[in-house]
Amino acid sequence: MTSTDEDPRHVFLSAGDVLRRYGWGKTQGYQNLKDRQMVPPPVVRHPDRWRLDQLMAWEERQMRLAEAALNTREPGGIRSNITDLLPKPKLQRQA
Repeated sequence: MTSTDEDPRHVFLSAGDVLRRYGWGKTQGYQNLKDRQMVPPPVVRHPDRWRLDQLMAWEERQMRLAEAALNTREPGGIRSNITDLLPKPKLQRQA
């Protein structure tokens, strides 16, 4: 995908790369790619491509929102677990 010395502004990820980045399977992953609350829109269409720096900025915003939600107490005084607020990765089979 990318080497450590490449500028994220110049790295474009395909749909398959995004699925691997978030650990999603094909069926759920392609559904998530269409959901703008799960992933920002691609910067290039036909074929769809996402810029790595934009995905990283979007991830940071999602983490801040999740942390803010954690700091807000829910009814009954119970705090959420941060992993409950993030998209679920694909389950891995045990070999």
